[in-house]
Amino acid sequence: MNDTKKSAIAKLAKMGLTEEEVLSLFMEHEVEVMGKKYIEEEETIVAEDGESSEGESKSWQQLVMEEHVGYYNKRYGTSLNFDEYYEGVTTGKIEVHYNWKQMLGLEEQPTIPLSPEVNTEKFKKNGN
Repeated sequence: MNDTKKSAIAKLAKMGLTEEEVLSLFMEHEVEVMGKKYIEEEETIVAEDGESSEGESKSWQQLVMEEHVGYYNKRYGTSLNFDEYYEGVTTGKIEVHYNWKQMLGLEEQPTIPLSPEVNTEKFKKNGN
């Protein structure tokens, strides 16, 4: 397990989730290598028809942009493919309503400050 996941588990534990609950969020299967058991994580993409993709894995960012290229083509009467749309967005030739730089991790997400009225003790005790 990498440090990022360990950090996430620790933070979620502070909010009341157990390590088992956090790990259940990942699709996993157990594999045995040289007598030791390991958890191997998988990321499965499920298409709109409910079928998971075989062989081709896409990030959620690409899935979002693929959905948007469809909307863009319909709205503007174009027939761009994903690569043309991506090129247009990243070069500034196509303006979009979302911050694609933040979505792709090229810019940091702004931190939303916690409201002073939030009772964090109540949340820690009761969860949501």
